[in-house]
Amino acid sequence: MIDSILDELFSLRTGKRRENIDDLKLIYALLGKPCNSVKVIHIAGTNGKGSTATFLENILLEAGYNVGKFTSPHILRYNERILYNRQMIDDEEIVENYFFLKQMIENCKRENENLKDIYLNFFEITTFIALMFFAKKNPDFLVIETGLGGRLDATNIINSDIALITNITFDHTAILGNSLKEIAYEKAGIIKNGELCLYADSLAELEEEINKKTENSVNIIKKYNDMEIELDKINYRTVIKFQNNKFILPLFGKFQANNFLLAYETAKFYNIDNETIQNGVNKVYWPARFEFFSVEPPVILDAAHNDDSIRKLIENLTEIYKRNEVIIITSLLATKDFEKVFTKLEKITDKIFITSLKDTVNGLSSAEIREKMISLNIPVDGIIFEDNILTAYKSAMNIIKGKNSGYKAIVICGSFFEIAKFNRIVADK
Repeated sequence: MIDSILDELFSLRTGKRRENIDDLKLIYALLGKPCNSVKVIHIAGTNGKGSTATFLENILLEAGYNVGKFTSPHILRYNERILYNRQMIDDEEIVENYFFLKQMIENCKRENENLKDIYLNFFEITTFIALMFFAKKNPDFLVIETGLGGRLDATNIINSDIALITNITFDHTAILGNSLKEIAYEKAGIIKNGELCLYADSLAELEEEINKKTENSVNIIKKYNDMEIELDKINYRTVIKFQNNKFILPLFGKFQANNFLLAYETAKFYNIDNETIQNGVNKVYWPARFEFFSVEPPVILDAAHNDDSIRKLIENLTEIYKRNEVIIITSLLATKDFEKVFTKLEKITDKIFITSLKDTVNGLSSAEIREKMISLNIPVDGIIFEDNILTAYKSAMNIIKGKNSGYKAIVICGSFFEIAKFNRIVADK
């Protein structure tokens, strides 16, 4: 049953830009506004939302609260998106909520002429499934990550107590806009009632949009401008020092400092002490974010998939490896900025395998990626185009094990779907 339901859900895709979310608000009201009385922390931003949500989830749990978390996308199972006290929603709850919601929408179409053309996509239905699930659990806190943008995102039907914005950069420009001002406007749209907004980006465009929405905001980069960051290259951890405080993060990367500070500042708003914060952070596990699949040799999984996240991945790699010490296995969706991504990847290595995501929405075969690269005048000499990720991985491993090859690590990146395929086919998860 669950497989057929998920197949149906995954088919509900649309690239159409919404004009408003009035129909979603109506459905939310018809459902009884689930979780309307729960403390909600709403997170938007181009990158870092998931890490911030997971830091915060674990800190709140350590403080003794019951916590629901809604994030996307998933790596292995749809259920990963919807967690209560770290436990995934079960299949039966997904099926029950889906059928209830589907029937209610069909009734609305029959009874209301204005709603006869209503259409909900995969993420919008998933958001309702999550809220219905959380309503039954009645958590103390909900940590909710936007799917795309903010203002017109399905998650924006619910009011938040605190709005967090990690950063803004160019991604999904066809929907969010082609300028930072437009993107900032969409992200800041999660601020709806003048609530506190914590953010970690000093771009003037973002600060301007936030200031239009609320008089109660904190730029954590400016507040903690004495922050020092050290990378533990032995244990692959990040050490942060600020205002006579020291925290050790189990995630590797200087960029994780800002994600942590957003969670830290939120925790302080709820009077959580530093010991509890560190104990909570110690329990963080966030897959596909500089995750070590193996250490001998190092195989690193990172879901970096746009210009900014690829830049941060390369920064991480250059802290550990010299140029041409890593082999990249990647694939990009058709919607991504090929030129910016490949320009950065080629700075770290001359050995790149490109595989296929043809079975994914907006996915391309390796041959189609090659054609697109050529059309964009991106050099393809030396790049190995191999649809099968297992074949690419075995070839990369043979290169590393070769005598005097100079290569020391394999990095799989470019898309959450690429990581999921690696886990399914190579790791057999």
